[in-house]
Amino acid sequence: MKRFFKKSSLIALFLISGFSSTAIAREYSSEVGTMWGFTLSKQIDRVNLQLQQNVWTLGKYYERYMPIFTVSYTVIPKHLKLNVLYYYMNQQTPPGTYKNRHRYHLGATFSYPVSHWSLSLSSRFESTYTIGDKHPLNKWRNKFMFSYAIPNSRWTPFFHADLFLLLNGSQSGQMDRVWYDAGVEYRIDRKNSIECKVREEHLMSKAPQQLNTLFSLGYKLKL
Repeated sequence: MKRFFKKSSLIALFLISGFSSTAIAREYSSEVGTMWGFTLSKQIDRVNLQLQQNVWTLGKYYERYMPIFTVSYTVIPKHLKLNVLYYYMNQQTPPGTYKNRHRYHLGATFSYPVSHWSLSLSSRFESTYTIGDKHPLNKWRNKFMFSYAIPNSRWTPFFHADLFLLLNGSQSGQMDRVWYDAGVEYRIDRKNSIECKVREEHLMSKAPQQLNTLFSLGYKLKL
């Protein structure tokens, strides 16, 4: 398990540094947006049920409304979970054009807690069906997650890097985008918490490429 996370971390750093150096050499468009979320979850033995409600904006515009339903099953406590997710999206892209989409995820999350640290990799197959289009858009997502629960504190800072690889279409095999998230979670009590983060998005599959900044605020409730 230790070797797995060392290799995964090296791969993540290599990819991230490669994207950063590419970004310096090109010109990009950019937008600033917001992400607002509410998460409701329930643990039943080894099964976790989760419902999220999300509203995103980009620039002056509403970008999407996106509820997500997740079922996770713990195979090895603290180390391995299997995940199934369903998304519904009402998305505006570009401004004035609205699309309705159904998205499905199937994957696993590998974790390695060390004292107050947590290192995780979430690997998922993603398939998105847009109403009116014949073919789905498929991607492979790998999300590297690092967090630290500050001792004797309710604060847990974290950093995430989420990589999207296109699996079909004319750009199959190319990187679609990368999300870099940095933030903190504040635990109000055992059931309630608040999460604040900043996301830097590098969108590579559009021309020109985009570098977006999104500010996020979320509330979480455990039943």
